[in-house]
Amino acid sequence: MVDNRTLLKEIIAVSLTAIGWGILPSLAVGMLLGLLSMNTATLLDTRFIILIGFVAQFLGAYLMWQRHKSQLQMIKFSTKVAFKTCVLGSLIGLSAVLINWGIITLLGGYKLIFNYQWSYLPVFFLFLIGYTIQAIAEELICRGYLMGYWLEKKRIVLAFLTNSILYVFLHVVNAGFDAYAALSLFLFSILMSEIRLISGNIWLCGAINAAWHFSEGIIFGTIVSGFPAIRLFITSTPTSNTQWLNGGVFGIERGAISIMLLILLIMIVVRLHKHHLLDCNNKVTT
Repeated sequence: MVDNRTLLKEIIAVSLTAIGWGILPSLAVGMLLGLLSMNTATLLDTRFIILIGFVAQFLGAYLMWQRHKSQLQMIKFSTKVAFKTCVLGSLIGLSAVLINWGIITLLGGYKLIFNYQWSYLPVFFLFLIGYTIQAIAEELICRGYLMGYWLEKKRIVLAFLTNSILYVFLHVVNAGFDAYAALSLFLFSILMSEIRLISGNIWLCGAINAAWHFSEGIIFGTIVSGFPAIRLFITSTPTSNTQWLNGGVFGIERGAISIMLLILLIMIVVRLHKHHLLDCNNKVTT
């Protein structure tokens, strides 16, 4: 048996490793931009900053993949059912945001302006790739490396908790972050952890994650976890500062509708896959 002090040291060491993969590449890219003395106007361009962030996250995930690719049982990145699970995940993510955004809009939380132009198409695909890269990076670090590590150690509770806490931590510097945003992020991570445990790989989680954030910012034109919306199809302008409804500066993920929706989805997954979850738990703990 591992004593509590040894276990705590292991939790800290593994979590710091995961944080390093998630944060250090972004810091390196930021320093590089500073050394190159990028034009201030260019740096302040929202789209440019977001895309640079995607590149940094991909760099971290790629380096992590190279470091741990021999431990495929930890990463759980099977390509056998990738296409079907990605389509399913995209539909789940898009549908969840549509329901969330739709309820807020019906309650009068947004004033809508439809602003799509064909000239936006290249930007649309650029951000589709960008959000996909971002989602894969987050899932590799949280549900891949960190959750996988503790599942191999047969500690399912730690697998869920540590990766979910890390997922929240990776967003603490985002605009509008507070206790409600943290709760929403934590619930989202618990949901992704359930799906990762059931599906056996992270393709489905990555697709849900990517579609969730892409549809928020690009399609429905809302703030995405504290980052400004790109708004290529619809501009959703908040009609009030009622944060429980539209989430305020952090975006709809912080709002009460999103939190209730995530709780409902977690309960649905548990209800539909209760026996599967128990079987997975037994396999992990025995």
